[in-house]
Amino acid sequence: MITSTASVAVDTPIPSRRQARIARGVILGSGLVVLALLAWVHLGLGALLFPHASGPARQVATAGTLRVTLLADSGEMLVGDHNTISLAVDDATGKVITGATVTVAADMLDMPMPVPPVDATWANGKYTAHPIFSMAGPWRLTVTITTPGQPPVHATFRVGVRWHT
Repeated sequence: MITSTASVAVDTPIPSRRQARIARGVILGSGLVVLALLAWVHLGLGALLFPHASGPARQVATAGTLRVTLLADSGEMLVGDHNTISLAVDDATGKVITGATVTVAADMLDMPMPVPPVDATWANGKYTAHPIFSMAGPWRLTVTITTPGQPPVHATFRVGVRWHT
């Protein structure tokens, strides 16, 4: 029995070492660019170069029949837990509401960034709270006011939060 084997020569170019290094460099460089873009978006690094406006220091909103005035006592809202806001709550006649339970919940508008809601305390004719922000960017503060014998009402405010400068 005779068997024959035929070999076929195929002209496949073998990449040079220089071409292989260029290909590895392109792959590595592309991976670093993708990683940098993910960090830019996920960590909010763009807010360092292009910070969000802090918003007005005084804002007014309605919550049912109540008028709620937000004052940024600490100035700019910054990442962390050292922010102080005051909330003046008045009824339709301008009478100050006392004895209410006031809670402030912060929600980031660009992405979910869970932070615990904070309770406001009554002192000197206003409610004071210390909201916590975990990242720079636009946030929504939802103020929930519960007065005795009434259903809870909500007022919302938009604030800009910046990194520490």
